[in-house]
Amino acid sequence: MDLLLILSFLSGIAIPGGLLLAIYFYYVRKENKLKQTLLALLFVSLAVRCSKSFFCFSLNLPELGMAISYLGLACIGPLTWLYVKNAQKMDLNSLHVREYLHFLPAVFGFMAITVLGKDFAVELYMYTTYLMSIYLLVSWALLLKGGQGMENVLVRWNMVLLTTVTLFCSIYLFQYYTNELLNYTIASGLSSLLFYTLFIVSLKNPMLFPKKQVRKKGDPKVLEKVRLAINRDKIYRVPSLTLDKFSKELGFPSYLVSRSIKAEYEKSFSEFINHLRIQEVIDKLPEREEGHHKIEGLAYSVGFNTPSTFYAAFKKVTGMSPTEYEEQLLGMDNLVSHA
Repeated sequence: MDLLLILSFLSGIAIPGGLLLAIYFYYVRKENKLKQTLLALLFVSLAVRCSKSFFCFSLNLPELGMAISYLGLACIGPLTWLYVKNAQKMDLNSLHVREYLHFLPAVFGFMAITVLGKDFAVELYMYTTYLMSIYLLVSWALLLKGGQGMENVLVRWNMVLLTTVTLFCSIYLFQYYTNELLNYTIASGLSSLLFYTLFIVSLKNPMLFPKKQVRKKGDPKVLEKVRLAINRDKIYRVPSLTLDKFSKELGFPSYLVSRSIKAEYEKSFSEFINHLRIQEVIDKLPEREEGHHKIEGLAYSVGFNTPSTFYAAFKKVTGMSPTEYEEQLLGMDNLVSHA
């Protein structure tokens, strides 16, 4: 029993660790808000599930502890699946309303355990862990199928995360099939150790915690000409605009223009131009009359030569296809109009 109390106390330490990571991902990291939010919630869910023994034994709150821990357990599967599925998307609004329905079992289960007690929770925990394993299988399939289009560092991190969550799931399934207190205690200790390992690995991951780099400054004279050419002349609308043509227009060497754009906007020349073009298309989308003007027409008007180039650039900038983006925009407009 002393060993169980010690391990349950250690499991409780996972909660502040999970909350600290969640605060960092949600409030400190400003880019890729969707990915950071899902990751923050996933760490909180893992920490809450790991702390079941802490709630039940150290705090002596068996019913409430089981209910809170179930809330974390039931969220792990959907959050892992959504994180892998939306690994390259950025906007929180890109989540569809129906995807939020995957969290209803967590809410209903929490309420049911609170009302019916811990005895009801045992089978519910087991079936929810089976459901979690299904989410993980789908997540593995998505990662193995779509990993080729991702950056290597993102693929490696997703592999580490999925492997760790799969090990969590295996430990929980082991707990349900053992009746010995010692085996249950060992499994609780392993899940806590696994969380701390993931915590440390996350801290050392350059994608999650990038090292602060000294930002190089671009040439002020070049940047002034760049802004003038972009804002006043809309030079990015010129089809087949190359760095050489752009540099000659500004009257500066191409290497100086490229280096200044990279330093100021953290984009290559082609990425910078495509970003400006896509942004203008996005600004014009609400003005487009459905059925009268094809979206390709907007693409041509801002300088794209082919639809395929436009679609590829649009997906890279927004994380969605133009159709998906318009559906989201239409959905937001309907929501506002009915508010």
